[in-house]
Amino acid sequence: MVARLTDRIRTLRLGDPLDKNTDIGAINSRVQLDKIHELVQSGVAQGATLVQAECTLPERGYWFPASFFTNVQTSFRIAREEIFGPVLSVITFRTPEEAIEKANNTPYGLSAGVWTAEGSKNMWIAQHLRAGVVWCNTFNKFDPSSPFGGYKESGFGREGGVHGLFEYLR
Repeated sequence: MVARLTDRIRTLRLGDPLDKNTDIGAINSRVQLDKIHELVQSGVAQGATLVQAECTLPERGYWFPASFFTNVQTSFRIAREEIFGPVLSVITFRTPEEAIEKANNTPYGLSAGVWTAEGSKNMWIAQHLRAGVVWCNTFNKFDPSSPFGGYKESGFGREGGVHGLFEYLR
C-alpha cells in the first residue's frame, strides 16, 4: 500500500486551483501553512514515518507538498487534529469494528470515506461512522440536492439540499 501511495503522490500536480489539471492548490495563508508544518513536525517527533512527494514548489504563495504518514497511532496529534493541508495519516486496523472505533475516536467529524468491494459492508460501516458526510468508494463528490455539514467539533448545521434551506425559514 505504501508503494501505491508513494507512486500516486508523485503524479499530483500543484498549481492554480482553477486549472482543471491541478490536483493541489495553495494553502490559504501563512498562518495555516505554519500550522501544517507544526503538525507534520509533531508527527515525525512522535514516531510516524513521513513520505513526501519530491516536487518544486511555486515561488509565490503558500505551498506544501503532498504527504502521508505511516505508523500512526490514534494518540498522535496528526491523528487527532485537523491538518487542513495535503497530508494524510494512515492508521491500520484489522476488523471493520476496529476501523469504526478508531475513526469515531476523535473530536472531529467533517467527512469520512469507506472503500471496500463489499457493498453491504460499505453501507454498514458508513451508517456507524460519526461524520457529516460519508462517501462510499469515492471521495469529495457532491450531489447538490444532498446536505453537507460537519459533525462534532467540525461544525454544525447543513448547507445544500432541503436541510440547508431550513436556516432561512426562521
